[in-house]
Amino acid sequence: MFQPKPLTLAILSSLALSPLTVHAEATALSTVEISSTATDEQTINQSTEALTGGNSETGSTLRQLPGIEASRMGGHGVDLFIRGQSASQLNVILDGAKIEGACPNRMDPPTSYAELSSFDNITVVKGVESVLYGSGGTGGTVLLERSTPTFSDDKAYQGKIEMGTGSNGLKRELNGEIAAGGNDGYIVLQASQKAADNYFDGDGNEIESSYDTNQARIDVGLTPSDQHELKLSYENSRTDNALYEGASMNSPLSDGDTTRLSYNGYKLNNSIDEVEADIYLSHVDHIMVGKTNPAMVNTTEATTRGAKLQLTSVAGQTQFDYGLQLEGIDKFSDLTNAGVSQWYMWPGVESETRAVFAEAKHALNATQKVTFGLRYENANSKANLANVAAGAMSAVQLYNNAYNTYSGATENDQTYLNSVLRLNNKHDSGYQSYIGLSQTYRAGDATELFIAKGSMGNTKSWVGNPDLKPEQHNQLDIGISRFLTNYSWSVSAYYDSVNDYILRDLGTEQADYNFTGESTGYFNKDATLYGIETSANWQANQNLNIEANISFTRGSNDTDNRNLSNIAPVNGSVSATYSKAKWNAGMRWTFAADQTEVNELYNELETAGWNTLDLFANYQINKRVSLSAGVDNLFDHAYENYLNRTDATTGADYKVYEPGRNIWAKLSAKF
Repeated sequence: MFQPKPLTLAILSSLALSPLTVHAEATALSTVEISSTATDEQTINQSTEALTGGNSETGSTLRQLPGIEASRMGGHGVDLFIRGQSASQLNVILDGAKIEGACPNRMDPPTSYAELSSFDNITVVKGVESVLYGSGGTGGTVLLERSTPTFSDDKAYQGKIEMGTGSNGLKRELNGEIAAGGNDGYIVLQASQKAADNYFDGDGNEIESSYDTNQARIDVGLTPSDQHELKLSYENSRTDNALYEGASMNSPLSDGDTTRLSYNGYKLNNSIDEVEADIYLSHVDHIMVGKTNPAMVNTTEATTRGAKLQLTSVAGQTQFDYGLQLEGIDKFSDLTNAGVSQWYMWPGVESETRAVFAEAKHALNATQKVTFGLRYENANSKANLANVAAGAMSAVQLYNNAYNTYSGATENDQTYLNSVLRLNNKHDSGYQSYIGLSQTYRAGDATELFIAKGSMGNTKSWVGNPDLKPEQHNQLDIGISRFLTNYSWSVSAYYDSVNDYILRDLGTEQADYNFTGESTGYFNKDATLYGIETSANWQANQNLNIEANISFTRGSNDTDNRNLSNIAPVNGSVSATYSKAKWNAGMRWTFAADQTEVNELYNELETAGWNTLDLFANYQINKRVSLSAGVDNLFDHAYENYLNRTDATTGADYKVYEPGRNIWAKLSAKF
């Protein structure tokens, strides 16, 4: 049932009553396409408006960007992968804040609380380029950012209203935003609603994937001068009645709140060129209910808090960025049957990371830049309820029964030094190149360290390992690109040798694990990840633009001499867009090869290759109003993504078929 929160209703109502002024003057339609050509560093910068398609779920949409993969459990909460890494191996930062999902099985990754239409820009960093973004991020970083609104002297407000629908899944989506202000400050009100039915795959089978989402935010900013900006924001994102084809439970509720306070200062004195300060607090409540046994309920919550102070100074040809950062995550999960606790799956886990960092960017000459960064971190996690029995036994008893080498610890404390060194070069004839070396660490997260679920009937055990060491990623990145007037291309390669990779594995495959059957645990291994990424862009003439990208990734568990799980096969896309003054139209062909390089001992499933063709078009009705429409998966191909998921209750691996043909349309108006 659709249940908007009062804040959502209030904001949407105010937007509906806002003055919508439509001007008949025509304007050139900006090209709506994906910029897949990387810069000299492996960073993709993208406006959210340039992502086209009928599925606006954030994870599904971000899959359009080259190098980003995602696994599907249902219609909501599609989970990101970059360079074979996922979950806490990626940093997802939402306008300076983090929000942690509250589902142990990742029904609600951070992107599920990020309404893409409410952000202005996306930055995707593949691999490690900097020590500034935060803890972890060994696979990459995704930054979703909002811009400060600007106003003209004769117009103290601006806004937009968007609405859309589709033929397969998404019934309706509504988004509205209004900003008002002037030289001294501003206020932004924004809200969105989405309602989705189950979709049908290419074979006509109904896939459990429906959901209802309501999201709203308010930003209040003070800008007393060009040198200072202080912003306070509150945001709520709630999803009701989400169904998941690839899980034994559904979720009647996921409710997330985020409060942010940020300050940006510029040219404060001769020593400090810039100051960035962020404080945030987010909280998520999540409920799961069994499909075959509705009395089985998992009630979970996650609280994320953080603070960051970053200063920038410039001396000669060197820019220094330095500061400190604090991050904390609290998680609790209570799995009950008929109201009686069975397991504290997250037994009151508190995780804190404290860091100081410094990074220098120095121009060696007009064509060379070197970057060197250090980040010193202490990561501490503890399970406060590990000795408290929920049902048959406590988490400590479960750890002790599972691991022969368990030390009895309920706390994991790690200290380490991250480092990055990069050299960027500009050459003649439009060529650029880079080489990067990094050694970065990722401590085990709440699930890997402390998840505590024993067997129940036909369900399997799932047990964390409190003695895990942090992953140590030793990465080499190299790349070359060329940028000319009408075409560009890039080729990059990476090699990541990982000490103490945290592997989720079946107990039967590990000698120091006591449980049998398909019960799973976590183990430190040595591993290797490597790959190649290429992209190209050709402006064939004034109207026609063609883009292509292709990615190759491999991952191996070197200790046990077998493949890592969830590694994408060769995949990519080719797109072409033809643009005129008031309209454009295009196609996007997306493909993936067979995936046979799987982790067979973990029962990972092979996947057949697939390809889909999407069509899209955009028409600028007048200066303020535009219409977009298209067809996703034009030939109604039945296919499933190559990324596996493991059901938290049954232990079974699964894949979920992607949507079949979807005809969609969106109308946007700016005022």
